[in-house]
Amino acid sequence: MRQRILRHGKGVAGMYRLYGVEDFANLVVHMALEELAVPYEAVFLDEPGGALKTPAHLARHPLGLVPALETPDGVIFETAAILLWLADRHGGMAPAVDDPARGAFLSWYVFANNSLHTGAMDLIHPYRVAGDGLARAVAEGAHHRLRERLAVMEAQAATRPDWLRPEAPGILGLYLSMLMRWVKAFPYAPDLAISVQDTPALHAIATACETRPAVIRAAAANGLRGHFFTDPEV
Repeated sequence: MRQRILRHGKGVAGMYRLYGVEDFANLVVHMALEELAVPYEAVFLDEPGGALKTPAHLARHPLGLVPALETPDGVIFETAAILLWLADRHGGMAPAVDDPARGAFLSWYVFANNSLHTGAMDLIHPYRVAGDGLARAVAEGAHHRLRERLAVMEAQAATRPDWLRPEAPGILGLYLSMLMRWVKAFPYAPDLAISVQDTPALHAIATACETRPAVIRAAAANGLRGHFFTDPEV
């Protein structure tokens, strides 16, 4: 099995090691690490070769998924957990625990994780839910739910809260931009694709994100170029 390792920053003490697969959910963690300008290694695993099911990786993530982040305090898995941990540890990408805006931020952050991320996965991989025979029906249901929930998220983004602005997207803006890439680029059926251009406030965030130098560096490491959020090419 092959793996690819990229190193960013000097020094070893306190370095993070991010395990992932190119253009999987580790992408958003990679972007956050670049934005934070902390030393890290990005280890790209050979998913087709079975690297996610090895004992070594299962010790990092019990379900054999990515991302998994090795930290000086131990391994963290689950995308949303890693992002929030990094924001709280280093500051600047989410309201601090004593910020009055923390509650509202957490509500929408968990909404994105529970409603949008899970919905996107059902749109992309509906056969995992009900097998091949009912995959189309599952994907159609996911498409309908995502449309409704994205409209709710769009209304909130349009208010431009301090923790979700194009000029300072934070972990939630990065997370949403990645999800919008997925639902446009990877739906089970082409006619079920959802474009971020249908949601102007989210489109503004995704457009700003894909021009940030830190995001561009992380995207390039994952094999992405161009308008990878707003007009993604598979």
